[in-house]
Order: sequence, then structure tokens, then C-alpha cells
Amino acid sequence: MGGRVEFRIPHSEFLFPTCYPSPMDGYPFSCPVQVRWRDLDAFAHVNNATFATYLELARTEVWRQRFGGREAMDIPFFVKRLEIDYRRPVGLYDEVVVWLRVGEIRGASFTFEFAVEASGELAAEALTVLACVDNRTGRPTRMDPDLRATLETLQVSRSDVSR
Repeated sequence: MGGRVEFRIPHSEFLFPTCYPSPMDGYPFSCPVQVRWRDLDAFAHVNNATFATYLELARTEVWRQRFGGREAMDIPFFVKRLEIDYRRPVGLYDEVVVWLRVGEIRGASFTFEFAVEASGELAAEALTVLACVDNRTGRPTRMDPDLRATLETLQVSRSDVSR
């Protein structure tokens, strides 16, 4: 009672991750993610559902940086499928980076492949299948040639892919 309370944050160097200029294992795009207190579950690690939000952050950032997207209605695709394979827990002070590359490109859909890295270790692998849509009607549509061309810049040769 009446004692002084001192608040200290261990590992403060992990609070604001830096950008990662070099690709990890054939992933040409990276998105640093700050783990927040609200991301944690009762076991003090990032809740499994939060990984989907981390993937969404990377998708949004790649859309903004590589595709020039500015408005939500500019995004011509919806997530059709999501898979996540967890490899290790992620804690509050882990330095997290979501790596992204494009997998298969089809006529009206494509796949983003992800590697979630935590303090230099693989924490999860994931993929999303995205379907191209007409935002006015909500109906599937063929992929725009400019979208395809930009997606191809994020593809990696299958001989370079280790997954």
C-alpha cells in the first residue's frame, strides 16, 4: 500500500519493427506487424484467429503499395478461402513480419501465399484464394489484364518455392 509502482517494458526494441528489404525464401513482399495486447489470448500468445487479421493487413498493404489502391471499393476481389497452418506461438514481444507472394493465377481468381515470421522463426504458413468481382454487382468477373500483370510481379518461379 502506498508503494511506488514502476512500469517497464522488456524487449522494447521489438515494439516498432523495421521494414525488411530482402525477401524471405521467395516472398517478395513484407509487412511488419506490431503485436498488440488485445491480440493475446489466455495463454499469453497471439490468438489463432488474429493471424487472419495479420494476413488481412498484409493484403491491404500490398494492395496499397503495389496496386495503387486507395479506397475500399477499389479492391476488385473477395477472399474465397483461407487456410492457416500454425508452426509456433507468437508472443507480445515477438517481432512479426508477414511475407507474401502470389501463387496460382487463374481467369477470375488468384492465390496469395503467406509466411508469418516471429523473431526470425516461421510461426505460420497460410494461403488465401481471392475471387475477382464486379463491385457494382457483386458478381464474379474475369481478371483485369493490369491486375494480372501486377500479380505476376509478385509471383516466384516454382523452382524457387520451398513450400
